[in-house]
Amino acid sequence: MTRLFVLTTFLFFAFYAFQAFKKLSKNGIIRIVYWVLIGATALYFIFEIALDISNVFVVPEKLVGFALFFAFYLFLMLASGLLFFEDVFRFGSYVFNRKKKDSSKMPSRRGFISKLALGIGAIPFATLIYSIYKGRYNFRVFDYVLDFQDLPEAFDSYKIVHISDFHCGGLDNYDEVSDAVKLINQQQADVILFTGDFVDRRANEIDEWKTLFSSLTAKDGKYSILGNHDYGDYVHWPSQKEKEADFELLKQHQKEMGFDLLCNENRSLTRNGKSLSFVGVEYWGYNSLKRNGDLDKAFSNIKENSFKILMTHDPTHWQYRVLDHEESVPLTLCGHTHGTQFGLEVPGEFQWTPIRHGFKYWAGLYKEKDQYLNVNRGFGYTGFPGRVGIWPEISVFTLKKQILNG
Repeated sequence: MTRLFVLTTFLFFAFYAFQAFKKLSKNGIIRIVYWVLIGATALYFIFEIALDISNVFVVPEKLVGFALFFAFYLFLMLASGLLFFEDVFRFGSYVFNRKKKDSSKMPSRRGFISKLALGIGAIPFATLIYSIYKGRYNFRVFDYVLDFQDLPEAFDSYKIVHISDFHCGGLDNYDEVSDAVKLINQQQADVILFTGDFVDRRANEIDEWKTLFSSLTAKDGKYSILGNHDYGDYVHWPSQKEKEADFELLKQHQKEMGFDLLCNENRSLTRNGKSLSFVGVEYWGYNSLKRNGDLDKAFSNIKENSFKILMTHDPTHWQYRVLDHEESVPLTLCGHTHGTQFGLEVPGEFQWTPIRHGFKYWAGLYKEKDQYLNVNRGFGYTGFPGRVGIWPEISVFTLKKQILNG
């Protein structure tokens, strides 16, 4: 019923928006092209989306096609909406001014409204098209220099690259992803930390990207944790045994790519008798039933006074558990939100996105109680295959030993 409603309203909006095209152009070829495009789009919706809806959010090409349909639908809806309100106004004028009708100005006003309607509809249409074909691979490097009083001198100028949310099931442009991998390697990091969601649904999504992500290099290696998508919870498995097998395969893939997967555990580097510890927890979300993250277990056996960097997927974990934990964590890294992949942002000056109403910490660097949190905007995407204003992110941190005066 929902799919029939979408198709019906799409055709209704197409008919209404056609009034603007008809007003602005007398060229019959343009009108024919318009209806051919409408017909082709409607047929695409029927056979590629409505009749195969189960695969739309699984196959990247179908997801992109669905997004393009949505962009066209939005264009027609906005254009026809403005025309409809103008028609209501015209009808009202006719009813209340029947005896003093002055229709001489009506055509020019209609022409202006037609241009305005198409112009308003074209703005979000063009924005969405850009977000699909360019925005989702518009990788940005965010550089941060953080000073810490308790950072061991041996790790002064230590460089960390933080990436998150590959969502391999949605990636579909090898050249663009390859360029992003090269950009990460150009940072010459001491360590690469990945904070979850390697896949969307299944471990086999990694197959075609395995060689490429294996080429990520850092002097002290690569560490990763699990995100909510990595557990296979978004698939209807024939049996629990198959789900568990897929989960084990995902972990094996990460190992073969050179990632040391941390599941409520830690790894430490020691220099000049001082240590730097990478702590990784399983997924914990405040609004989720899955809370596998165990901070106490993850912190166990860490050397006293070791400088700790925590990797957790969901920023709500930091908000509700990490900040007040007995183990003070100077720097926590996470992802999960993607910044909603849509918003307005001037880093350091202004941020807005719909997700800010659901997450207190949703993108960028935050500081509370002398503890830092970085919410990475994500490498890939999920759901809508595009980004507007919130671009895919590579975070680079340089840790500095704070020198106290006096």
